[in-house]
Amino acid sequence: MPLSPSKEIALASSQVAASELLREVKIRARVRLNDLANQVPDAMFYARWISRKRRWALPVSWKLAHALNIVSTELGFQDWAHARRVLEGRAQLSDDLGGLWYDLRCQFLLNSWFSTYADARSFCRQGGERFLFPFAKQIVVGDENFVRMLGLDPTSSLWKETGNDLVASYGTRAWRALCSARLAATRGRLPIGRTPTARNL
Repeated sequence: MPLSPSKEIALASSQVAASELLREVKIRARVRLNDLANQVPDAMFYARWISRKRRWALPVSWKLAHALNIVSTELGFQDWAHARRVLEGRAQLSDDLGGLWYDLRCQFLLNSWFSTYADARSFCRQGGERFLFPFAKQIVVGDENFVRMLGLDPTSSLWKETGNDLVASYGTRAWRALCSARLAATRGRLPIGRTPTARNL
């Protein structure tokens, strides 16, 4: 059944916006590939660590495909295919939605974790300014300090558009705009989700 003209336009604009998010990941992957080619210590350390953790074979020479997978894990995804699916808005809400909306620095803040969306929403109805974020297959609820720790502005009008809920608003224009801001906030950090140590190797 063909889409109506308005739905086709909406789909096209959604794909353009998603392509911008993916372009950011691809640019980082090219930078990371250059780091790996030049054997930059931090980049090499993380690449070896995540390759062992994911059981990826270490290549004789690094290629863009390897760098895409590595950068995707730095952003909280399992690999490039996972990052693409989530950032394009094609994932189901029951899927693993990755760890883009979390940072280890947030562990020092008061936040609440839920295994179901219904429980998270019920908690939010108790009052106070709260924000819902997906993390893998869970929901984390944080306050304005949590949002700031992610490098985002809790007073942005984008939050009103999402209803402070990045689960229910998944794939929307406002969600993609906040994704773009979150990606920008992570630039220069390796990795954002966890810091490997020598004992992990």
